[in-house]
Amino acid sequence: MWFNLNKEDKQNYKLLITNFASLSEAFSQKKEDEESEDFVAPIINSKFQETVFQKSFNAFGEDISNTSFDASIILDEKNKYLVGIKSFGISSGDQKIAQFKSDSQSRGWIDKFNTIRDNSQNAKTKEENDSINNNYYYELAKEISLLRNKRIASSKEQLKGFVYDDVTVKSVYHVLMPSKKGENPKIYVGEIDYLPIDIENIEIEGATSLKTPTNFKFNDGKHFYKYTSADSQLYMNFKNKDIILEEWELEYVKDPFYIFENLHLLSRKSEKNKILQTVSWMIPNKDGKVEESSGFNAFDGSSKIGKSTREKRIKKVEKYLRDNFSIEDSNVIIDLLKKILIENNKTAEKKELRFKLINYIKNLNDDYLTYEIEKMVYRPVGEVYIPIPDSRKFHKNFPDFFTKDAGKLEEGKSSLALPKENRTFKLKFISSGNVIDAYINQDSGKAIQSIDRQDILGEWLLRGVFQLEERELLTSERLAELHINAIRFIKYVDTDEIGIEFIWIDENNPPEDSIGWVAKNKISNIEKIKINRRLNKNISRKVADPQEDSDYSY
Repeated sequence: MWFNLNKEDKQNYKLLITNFASLSEAFSQKKEDEESEDFVAPIINSKFQETVFQKSFNAFGEDISNTSFDASIILDEKNKYLVGIKSFGISSGDQKIAQFKSDSQSRGWIDKFNTIRDNSQNAKTKEENDSINNNYYYELAKEISLLRNKRIASSKEQLKGFVYDDVTVKSVYHVLMPSKKGENPKIYVGEIDYLPIDIENIEIEGATSLKTPTNFKFNDGKHFYKYTSADSQLYMNFKNKDIILEEWELEYVKDPFYIFENLHLLSRKSEKNKILQTVSWMIPNKDGKVEESSGFNAFDGSSKIGKSTREKRIKKVEKYLRDNFSIEDSNVIIDLLKKILIENNKTAEKKELRFKLINYIKNLNDDYLTYEIEKMVYRPVGEVYIPIPDSRKFHKNFPDFFTKDAGKLEEGKSSLALPKENRTFKLKFISSGNVIDAYINQDSGKAIQSIDRQDILGEWLLRGVFQLEERELLTSERLAELHINAIRFIKYVDTDEIGIEFIWIDENNPPEDSIGWVAKNKISNIEKIKINRRLNKNISRKVADPQEDSDYSY
């Protein structure tokens, strides 16, 4: 990637990083009486580095707590990079690349680590421990790798988008490595492939030591990894000195404090805030479940075929069955079809019957029959829409968010007042840059749907972003694996496009722009101060909940 970036952009990036690092002596902790002339190690602030990288290369920030990457760069429509940005000393060891705290708790890893710890008590050497626990290490390494790979694949799909099939998305780690204390100050620029773990070639290297049997190492023939159970973190060996692409010489500012003393004299240009408004909401409902048969699982809903059409199709299938299969098979299939498509059974019952029917016909190994029946009992495999929580209230509070009066309802009804063309807007997927024509649809304006490319969009969302198999339901468990549980929409000042990105929301500390059920957990700063004052005074009475619904709470 580095050699494909614009030369002037790289020079600007270098200038900003080295200028910051030239102030390193201002942050050193030398004693006043210390006579040593050793150079301090250059300081690189990681957040500053990420911001500068984005600014210099016009990169999009991906570090929104749900992705495996920090930035993305679009060289052109068909060549894109996902970038993990790192900074660590040139002589440092393994670096953290992922955390699996919630997964460790929810997937029973703790039990496996307890078993490993118990087994190690009987081992006299590390080799003996590694032999006893090898299978457990392998199972854990495989599970960790599967989760990491899903997150990487989801991020790649979000950046790739759905417009072009031949888009190439590469992923790399961009690394800045400062020199050691005492050496002439330098910053080494490095780059290494950011790869999914090759599960087929996992090789267990065993525990890091006999004293720490629950920390173990493995490799996949390309990279070397280490997992530490106490903090549920995955580390990687970056082969620091082997990945160097450039060296930047540094000269420390002789009097860095002069700069800080005079910063107030520098004029500051006010940059126009291009974002007008944002809203975000959770994908799961208040019970922590992703709604079935609607929204992102709309493909699993009941068939939309009219009753008269259903009867005609059943007769067509019945004729084919009588000509090609036994009376017994025909009767079973037709009976199930009628119960699913004609009779007034509950949705849950219909789904059970549908599952039974599909399994039955698959055993008959007839592609035509399978195809015809799946069309009858299922919605299209890529059918999805983005649900708006409590849509009536949303459109009342944000009447012109997507486009003017898009969610306006007919007086006393749930149907939308404006024609489709007046409910249409440009929806831009932030990561990929793809733009589609979308519109507000369904009762009470509860759905955001694409006008064209619905199947393409659905396939990309379900198979790409959410990493689901065909007809596999989106669940809160899958969202947790990918660290995606919410959506944010962005309204801009200088464009009619509405941005969309997939994010992670901490339910206990939701962002200020959150709406829907999670917004109930928002507490204003003033309210927090009041609560803290009460607690500090040790008031011995029960403190009433100070939370009040705002205009934007649901």
